Amino acid sequence: MSRWHVVVFSVTFSILLFSNCTTGNESHNNIITSITEDLDLYDDGTYYIESDILAITGSVSIGGSTTLIINSSTLSFALAEDLQYGFYLEDNARIIISGSTIQSENKMWEFELRSNSSIEVSDSYLINHSAVKLFDNATLTGENTLIEELRMDNHGVATINNCEIYPNMQFFFSTGSALEFPSSYTPVDFVIDNTSYGGWKLDMTNSIAQGWQVDVKPLTDIAIHNSEDVTLALWSDGLMNDSIHLVNPDGIHTNFTLTEFGSSVTILNTEVYFINMYLKDNDNLIVTGEDSGTGYNTKFLEIVLSDGACLTIYDSHIFGQLFHTNNNATVSIHNCLIGSDDPFDPINSELGIKDNARGYAFDCDLYNCDIVINGTAILELTNCVYDSTRVFISDQGQLIVN
Repeated sequence: MSRWHVVVFSVTFSILLFSNCTTGNESHNNIITSITEDLDLYDDGTYYIESDILAITGSVSIGGSTTLIINSSTLSFALAEDLQYGFYLEDNARIIISGSTIQSENKMWEFELRSNSSIEVSDSYLINHSAVKLFDNATLTGENTLIEELRMDNHGVATINNCEIYPNMQFFFSTGSALEFPSSYTPVDFVIDNTSYGGWKLDMTNSIAQGWQVDVKPLTDIAIHNSEDVTLALWSDGLMNDSIHLVNPDGIHTNFTLTEFGSSVTILNTEVYFINMYLKDNDNLIVTGEDSGTGYNTKFLEIVLSDGACLTIYDSHIFGQLFHTNNNATVSIHNCLIGSDDPFDPINSELGIKDNARGYAFDCDLYNCDIVINGTAILELTNCVYDSTRVFISDQGQLIVN
């Protein structure tokens, strides 16, 4: 997910209701005025949202040739957990958004578009922990809009003009030549077209990128040269048994090569702002970072472990926008800062030990971080600083403090 500083809005409760509505001289049927449960729109009709809905507690799924039009409205998801609700489009479904704000209070939500569906958005804000994800020939057309995260997943096409985005680019294919990104936080004309490799296309006109995220999947060969403000996301093949040393100091252009994740990643004269890691299956990885004495020169935004993965990590700053150990995975954390080092930073930091996972932290600072333990998971803290008001335990989860 991206790094954004946005306003959090309050929410209230409402009920699900369809009605007739007149806007100006135009009369509409199929008006949606509130959403309190999952809503499925698959009848090839056209639906409208033309007023604020401030406590959405269900997902909206759209299929067939159905169209949803959202005009001059503020929509807020009320989420108990990340990705609990969102908008999901498939077939030839279409969503048209103009002059609107769509957001959540403090958890992640998403637009997920598949199989030739499309989203058209203008003069709007898609913010507060959001993502627009394009799969399977889905398309996005944007104009004069802030899109918090735009995820180019497999075969989508995004065309934007005068927009501000955080592009999250999934590379499940090798590019053949090095990637080189223009400056972030300044309007640019930039096209990256991977359709010849079976991938996606991003076409930006007079638009701003708030950094560049490159997700590298296994069996790919990726090089990034002469760029700045890059988040490098490393996805493992599930077969790793290695130790690595990672350093990505603030504002410094670095050079390194990684082959341990089942891919080949070459960084040349590039500032890697954050590193993300996603481990699974039989992965067993030891990561040594660098503590400068006044701060950490190794910075992670997200780390996710699943199945039987095992991670041991030293001397790092883990912002923890998503730091989850799931299923039967194990994490051991030594001399690390978990969470933001600025109490006013809006990054929603969370250390999650879930299902049957095990977590161990030694000499760590978790004070500005939620701790979430559920299922039969156990987290053991030894000589750590944490905020007891930000500990959330459910089911048979356990927190052991030494």
